[in-house]
Amino acid sequence: MNRYLLISYSLYLILTACSPKNNRLNDTTTPILLTDSLKKIVSIDTVSIEDVIDELSLNGRVTFNQEKVAKVFPIFGGTIININAEIGDYVHKGETLATIKSREIADYEKQAKDAAQQVIIANRNLKYKQDMYNSGIASEKELLEARQEVIIAQTEEKRIKEIFSIYNLSDNALYKLNAPISGFIVSRNISPNMQIRSDQSAEIFTISGLDDVWIIADVYESDISKVSEGSSVRIETLAYPGKKFSGTIDKIYHILNENSKTMNIRIKLKNKDYLLKPGMFANVNVKCKTSKQSMPRIDSRALVFDNEKNYVIVVDNKNSMYIREVEIFKQLLKECYIKYGIQEGEKIINKNVLLVYNSLNAN
Repeated sequence: MNRYLLISYSLYLILTACSPKNNRLNDTTTPILLTDSLKKIVSIDTVSIEDVIDELSLNGRVTFNQEKVAKVFPIFGGTIININAEIGDYVHKGETLATIKSREIADYEKQAKDAAQQVIIANRNLKYKQDMYNSGIASEKELLEARQEVIIAQTEEKRIKEIFSIYNLSDNALYKLNAPISGFIVSRNISPNMQIRSDQSAEIFTISGLDDVWIIADVYESDISKVSEGSSVRIETLAYPGKKFSGTIDKIYHILNENSKTMNIRIKLKNKDYLLKPGMFANVNVKCKTSKQSMPRIDSRALVFDNEKNYVIVVDNKNSMYIREVEIFKQLLKECYIKYGIQEGEKIINKNVLLVYNSLNAN
């Protein structure tokens, strides 16, 4: 037997067992008692009065968190001799992305050797001047000048060493290009044996973290007044049907695109398991206040639509259930606002409602 039919039949038996047999009403149906066994298969909600909220549906897209994007440019020109990272690879900060052989680095190697040699010469000269000064042949001025030459030579050697350390230079005129941050390689604009220049305008790697992403949505001019920072949003994507991501608007870009006449809003989202990929299309639903009205708000699952009318199942203080017609003021995806038919504090059924409704109508 179909699982749904089995549940329906079981519920029918429970409901009919709890129903009075002699008291059929023509217009409203006979009440049914909400027993302990029935409570196990239904759910009860209490009606509350809430500000009327509307939902604005916007087109959006997943983008990188621009605060966690690093564009990598070459410091030295030369020839690409090795590439260690491909698009889509995850790299750690400090990991080598590519190795470049550069004439500029060869010049620095020569400068490093010259600086080291100058330190040796300056120290020998200082020792010679110190001996001459001790013998009364050299003046104190000459000794001070010799000491100054040592300091100058040591400073130059230190400067060259710092350049090697900062830019990851090594022997044989090699330059290792390292990742400045941890993240995914999202673009690569080099290939083996390619010649590059230090003054080129295009980056050779782009790295971005995907632990959190931005959702950028377009707001039409007519809807600008409906959105505000802090508003709750629900996001859906084509890649994950039925899965919803929740967030809030954290930034409004108060500039209109002259071509599309739209304004952008931004939502920051944590991206667990890297489900959201930059470039994905997103449907962004924004909750926004439309007026200062307050009305009873209920779960949309509590409604039954029958014969062009809407109904709910009300539970009174004696645990009796009745069908009651309601008029909807506004219906959203998960909730709706009721213009009349129920009041604040009343209890209604919001699970297996249709089965209860059919059983009440059958009495």
